[in-house]
Amino acid sequence: MSLGDSTRKEILKKNYSKYRSRAESAQEDGEHEEAARFYRKCADVVDQLADLESTEKLVRKRKELAKNLATAADDLEAKAERSAADSGSDGSSDGSNGDSGADEDTIDTDRYLVESPDIDFEDVGGMEDLKDTLTESIIDPLEEPELYDRYGLGTVNGVLLHGPPGTGKTFITRALAGTMGFSYIELEANDLTSSLVGEAADNVADVFEAAKANQPCLVFLDEIDAIATERSGGMQKTMSESQMITQFLTEMSSLGDTDVVFVAATNLPDEIDGAAWRRFDKRIEVPPPEADGRRAVLSKHLEDCPVDEGSVDLNHLAEHTDGYTPSDLAIIVDEAARNALQDTRERGDFQPIAQRHLKHAVAETDASLEAWNN
Repeated sequence: MSLGDSTRKEILKKNYSKYRSRAESAQEDGEHEEAARFYRKCADVVDQLADLESTEKLVRKRKELAKNLATAADDLEAKAERSAADSGSDGSSDGSNGDSGADEDTIDTDRYLVESPDIDFEDVGGMEDLKDTLTESIIDPLEEPELYDRYGLGTVNGVLLHGPPGTGKTFITRALAGTMGFSYIELEANDLTSSLVGEAADNVADVFEAAKANQPCLVFLDEIDAIATERSGGMQKTMSESQMITQFLTEMSSLGDTDVVFVAATNLPDEIDGAAWRRFDKRIEVPPPEADGRRAVLSKHLEDCPVDEGSVDLNHLAEHTDGYTPSDLAIIVDEAARNALQDTRERGDFQPIAQRHLKHAVAETDASLEAWNN
């Protein structure tokens, strides 16, 4: 997958989450026509995601979800038409109808987008120590349970990845799910939170229910600090927040006999609620890569690009990108490709990515950790 496709997928997934949330809110409010409109937007986004997938299995799953979403929109539009007709008939001028209970029915669509990642550890440049740690603590116990049981070591169901933004926590988790062959659910904190009492706790329960229904499954939650923040400065959690964290703790405790692995990520480990922190069997720091790691990341991103092998010196580039995260390095390669493309247009003959393009891209790209640390 190209860098452009990867970025487009991220944008589409965020749009899907936004449209799905608005569709469900409209549905709960009885605004069937509005809900239908956003379910159609969801279906369109999932269709576009299907076009970006590289495996037939995942394309098929996307298409099936898009079809379900379109059917949900059809059902809601029909319901809106019936409601409009009933409101104009005798004895129904108050807007009620004999089918009022049906308005509360939920549309039978997958709430959470369950995927089968088409990447594995071989697609991850660098991060060798982290890959070894994840293999030893998660993959090996699942593949050799009897051996680990003899040493009193069980499987790991909860993993907390912590470190600065852009260090690859999300990507390595997708690759982990792909390496294990697990179904995969990816969430952000705002997929769960709600100001309505009880709703956030229900959202948490729904996630774990979806994961258990799709076992073996890996769930990834980014920015867990947003839903499991330690109380400080005398500020108390709202009732909704308290119910949510209580539900989360309960659900995490229930994973012992399941093939569900819950991986959470945070940039702010010191803000995690103590009880939530203890639910994670493994807590792993994900720092920015060292020189060898940066070289591997650059090499991986350049793998499918036209490169002037004679001029590109990855060792030199790795030495001069201290403090750059994997996401920064991806931007550098993308910018270098644009520079080479511009050279091709200006010179009239094809120009592969050369050292000069990469050096210029490094000079034009600030290390994101500088802004983070400041």
